[in-house]
Amino acid sequence: MFGGRNERRVETDVLVIGGGSAGTMAAIEAKKRGLRVALVDKGGIYRSGCGAAGNDHFLAVLEEGPAWDQPEVFLAWYHRLTQGLADVKVADRVFVQRIKGMVADLEKMGIPMRLDQKNNTLIRTRSFMQPGDYFINFDGRALKPTVSRVAAEAGVDFFPHIAVTDLLKTDDRVVGAIGFQIRTGEFYVFSARAVVLATGNVTRMYRNPSGLPYNTWHSPYNNGAAHAMALKAGGDLKNMEFVNYTLTPKNFSASALNAIVGMGGYIVNSLGERYLFKYHEKGEQGPRWVMPWGTYWEMKEGRGPCYFDLRHLPEEAMEHLLGHLLPVDKNTFMDYCEQKGLDLRRDLMEVQICEGQLPAFLGSVSGIFVDEHCRTVVEGLYACGTCAVGIGSLSGSMCFGQAAGGDAADFILGQGGSPAVNENQVQGLKEQVFAPARRRGSLTYQEFENKLQQVMSDYVGIGRTEAGLKTAVSGLARLEGMAGELRAENGHELMRVHEALDLLLVCKAIARGALERRESRFGLSHYRGDYPETREEWRKSIHLKLVDGDLAVSYVPADTREAP
Repeated sequence: MFGGRNERRVETDVLVIGGGSAGTMAAIEAKKRGLRVALVDKGGIYRSGCGAAGNDHFLAVLEEGPAWDQPEVFLAWYHRLTQGLADVKVADRVFVQRIKGMVADLEKMGIPMRLDQKNNTLIRTRSFMQPGDYFINFDGRALKPTVSRVAAEAGVDFFPHIAVTDLLKTDDRVVGAIGFQIRTGEFYVFSARAVVLATGNVTRMYRNPSGLPYNTWHSPYNNGAAHAMALKAGGDLKNMEFVNYTLTPKNFSASALNAIVGMGGYIVNSLGERYLFKYHEKGEQGPRWVMPWGTYWEMKEGRGPCYFDLRHLPEEAMEHLLGHLLPVDKNTFMDYCEQKGLDLRRDLMEVQICEGQLPAFLGSVSGIFVDEHCRTVVEGLYACGTCAVGIGSLSGSMCFGQAAGGDAADFILGQGGSPAVNENQVQGLKEQVFAPARRRGSLTYQEFENKLQQVMSDYVGIGRTEAGLKTAVSGLARLEGMAGELRAENGHELMRVHEALDLLLVCKAIARGALERRESRFGLSHYRGDYPETREEWRKSIHLKLVDGDLAVSYVPADTREAP
C-alpha cells in the first residue's frame, strides 16, 4: 500500500500551485507584501514549467518611440487578434502596465536581454501579424533557475514533488488544498488565506504525431490540474473548445515557428510555393493559427510535404537564428539537425502540425475565467499564466503571475482572517486521493490515457462534426465510468492517475464547448465541418460550470468595441 500513513499540515497566507514562470512570479510578488508564501509543484521548482529549459523571445511594449510601441496600439491589435473573446482590461492591467518593469527586473537579475552587445541594445523582431517588433530576442536559458533563486532568497517556502489534487473550501471560500508527496506518499494539507492557480497549459490530450506522447511542443507535464481544480471548486472555464496548434519540425516538437518567421523565414509546399498568402494576405506574418490552417489544406489537397525555407536569409540573420534563437528554445535543436543531416543554409526542413494543446500562446482565449484582478468567480481563488484567460507568451505569463500574487496578497491584507478547513472534507478527499493505490484495479494510467487520446483525436481533433462530438461525449462518459478501475503501484503512478483524471475533466469541457459552438473560428482551433463558416451570432464566449456533476453552459457576448 502506498501513502496516507503520514500526514503533514502546512499553514500559509498565499498558496501558489504551480512552480513555473507565472507561479514563481506570483510567489515573489506576494512575498514582497510581507506574507507567508508557499510555492508547490509536482516537479522541482528550479526547472519547472514550459519556460524551464529556456526561451528566446520576450514579448514587450516598451514605449520607446515608434507608434506601434505604445500601449493603445498593442491593445487594439490584441483585441483584433482575439476577436473580442479575451478581455482587453485584463491584458492591460496584468501585462501592458507591468512589462517595462519586468524587463528591467530581469536585467537586474542578470538575464542577458541585450544580444546586440556591440551597441548594448535590444534586438526586436515581429511575427504573427504584429504591428511592430514586439519580441525581444534574448538568451533565456537561465531564466527559470534565476527567478526561482530570487524567490528562494526572498523567503518563499518551496514544496517540490507534491501533486496537488483538490482545493479546500469553507463557506464558499477557498481555504487551501490537499495533495501528496509523490516519492514518500506523505499526505499534505495546506491551509491558506488565498490560493493562486498557475499550473500552465494542457498537453497529452491528443495522439502525438511522432508517436511519442511526451514529445510535446510545450511541457508534457502540464495536464490541466488548475482547470480541473477550478471547475470542481465552482469556477468557470471559458472557451475551452478552442484548441491551439502550431507548426514544428517533423517528429520534433520544438518551438521554432516564432524564431523562423520572425527572422523572415518562408513556409513552402512541395512545389516551392509560399502558400500561406492563399490563406491570409500577410502570409508568414499572419496570425499563428493561419500557419497550421494553411498547411492542413495544402497537405489535404496533395501539395505536401511542407517545409521551413531559410535558404534566402543573409548570413548575419542565419548566425543569429542558429546561434542565439533556435538552440535557446530547444537545447537539442542543432542535434536534431545534425542527426537529420540538415544544413539549414541549403536544405529545407520538413514541418508537421503539432498535437493540440490548450492554450499556449498570445491570442489564446481558452482557460480559467478571471477578471482584471486575476480573481476567479470563487472567493479566495486566483489564477494566472496560461491556465487562465489573460495573455499568453512567457512575458505575459510572468507579468500575469506578478499581478495575481499581488492581488491575492491585497485580498488577504484587506480581509483579515479566513475560515478553518473542514476536516470532514479533508478526510473524504484523502480517501479519494489514495484509493487507486489501495485497490486492485484492472486499468493502468497508460491504458486510460491511450483511450482518452483515441477519443479526442478521432472525434474532437481537427475537423469536428455534431455526430463525432456526440460520439466523443459518450466515449468520455464511458471512460469516466471506468475511472474506478484505475490502479497505482507507487507514487509516480498515483500522480499519473490523477493527471489522467484531470485530463478527462478538461476533455469533457472541450467536447462540450465544441458541440455547443455551431460555427468555425480561429482555423483548426475549432473547425466544424458541418458549420465551416465563422458566424457573427457566435461571436461570444462559452462559459462552463460544474453543476451536480454536469457541465452547465452560459454565454458572454464578445467585446465588439474598438480597444483603446
